[in-house]
Amino acid sequence: MHTQSPQRFSWMLAEGWLGRFFDLPRKDHNPSIPRIGLALSCGGARGLAHIGAIQVLEEERIPIATIIGSSMGSYVGALWASGVSGKELEILAAEIKDRRTLMRLIDPVCPPTSGFIYGHKVRKHLERTLGDLTIADLKIPTLIVATNLDTLNGEIFPPDTPVAAAIQASCAIPGICSPVYLNGKRYIDGAAAQPLPVSMLRDHTSVDATIAVNVMAPSAAVAATLDVSPPPPLDPIGTSARLRRFFNRNLNLFAYGNVLDTFKRCLSSAQLRLLAYESAAADVLIHPYLTESRWYDYENFQRYIDAGRKAAQDALPHIHSLMNLKTNTTNPPNSNDTLPFITPVGHSSA
Repeated sequence: MHTQSPQRFSWMLAEGWLGRFFDLPRKDHNPSIPRIGLALSCGGARGLAHIGAIQVLEEERIPIATIIGSSMGSYVGALWASGVSGKELEILAAEIKDRRTLMRLIDPVCPPTSGFIYGHKVRKHLERTLGDLTIADLKIPTLIVATNLDTLNGEIFPPDTPVAAAIQASCAIPGICSPVYLNGKRYIDGAAAQPLPVSMLRDHTSVDATIAVNVMAPSAAVAATLDVSPPPPLDPIGTSARLRRFFNRNLNLFAYGNVLDTFKRCLSSAQLRLLAYESAAADVLIHPYLTESRWYDYENFQRYIDAGRKAAQDALPHIHSLMNLKTNTTNPPNSNDTLPFITPVGHSSA
């Protein structure tokens, strides 16, 4: 059983875990520098663009007071908060670029009643880097969001939660990964309720300004993002074409029109609307334009990292303008009067 030491309790108090409830400033915080919160969206392989954005923030020495991440955003954000640099994150991304490595992380569920993958191997892979760190151990205060499968609300894990377990839950893609049981609750992908948790960041911290990184396509590019056009017809003569057609129609559940493809499209419909709202709530939005990509396309990691860098560099004038703000510890979060689909504690997309 993990116990909180007096030193860790002091860290939590000083760094804002208790301060977010009592509006206590961080002990090392310079009151002339605004407290900036960073929100990282879901996105699967597109989430590797977060790495490029983080690299630019490092290079520009933009101080981040708090990180919040959902799904892939929790993965990248928590690793960075643990002390892994932007360059080291790029090296880690290169390690999972080939399909053989990805296949080694798959632990199939037999029979697949709760999902196709348990996700335990992914957690073990995370523990190679994170060890037994809890959220309270992270060097930057971090909020990890997952969806409570029973309430359908987005929830933030308490600080004594193991980081690897929280990330596993936040990345548990519904229909593919089995729900993750933590603290007597069932959790799935944070993207189901909070694909870009800007409002949660404001509601649960006392940040002065927010930077959001949304790696999903804008609603105007839904067709390109979701591949809504049927794939081109295969050559009916070639043996290879016939085999591919047979595989897609009968075995590949992700193929166009099959069950997981249909499920993903339905989920994306709600996500895109939430993403549009939450993006507008951020003070600065970093939005890599990535439309022609698939959530499992980790082999093209460099493309996503470069896109994140470019989008962050384009946003630098707006980011630097945030540094001219003065902190205001009495500044309340946005009013929930304009958030009809968000509840005060467990945020919901329903």
